[in-house]
Amino acid sequence: MKIKEWLDVYSQLPGFVRDVVFVVLVVGGISVFSQITLGLWTPMVAVESGSMVPNLNIGDIVVVQGASRIDIKTWEDAEANGELAFNLPGDVILYRPYGKERLGLADQLAHIFLRRPYPPDKATPIIHRALRHVQEGDPMWEGGPPAPFPGYITKGDHNDMIDQKAGMIVGPANETMMWGPSSFLIKVGDQTYLGEGISYLTPVKEEWVIGAARFKIPYVGYVRLLPGMIINQARDLLS
Repeated sequence: MKIKEWLDVYSQLPGFVRDVVFVVLVVGGISVFSQITLGLWTPMVAVESGSMVPNLNIGDIVVVQGASRIDIKTWEDAEANGELAFNLPGDVILYRPYGKERLGLADQLAHIFLRRPYPPDKATPIIHRALRHVQEGDPMWEGGPPAPFPGYITKGDHNDMIDQKAGMIVGPANETMMWGPSSFLIKVGDQTYLGEGISYLTPVKEEWVIGAARFKIPYVGYVRLLPGMIINQARDLLS
């Protein structure tokens, strides 16, 4: 169908249908452009915690370039060359903790409205700074345990500890313990445990890295975060 013919058909559609088609085309066009230029279909994420303050704040929208398009520079690498990302050396990376899949919209809605715990095999991606890269057997921190496999040591700019040191293991995971409201799975080497911490005793594997933050749009992300925050506050007051 030629463009003129398509426009004629489009102009004859009902107003509401035209609006829907327009939105779909715009969103689709942006997604295709993002995939071509940044290597991700959805390159924008909202910062949900204060772990990267003051360089990234709650509500900031961060534009991420896909891992396949970049060579990640750690703090150690960037400091030697005087390169900065969000005021400090080292790329700020978006990664899937423990390699877990992203939480979907259905998971988040069920958590907000039905108070269901998040599935233990899914998690919200973490956006923290890559400090250094370790090989299997290297100490994850000075005097610390050896890394179970190669990966990145990461840390939030506002946090006191690296992600790999901040946490605890409760015990071996089993079917009766997995679905507690505050529990999730930690895979260390070949073993799976129940515990706390976003990347405890676990370097971030290359394949877990979604991409690196390139720039931010301050506070725009509150548009996405506010509904959930309001619902949670109202639910707490009512209970």
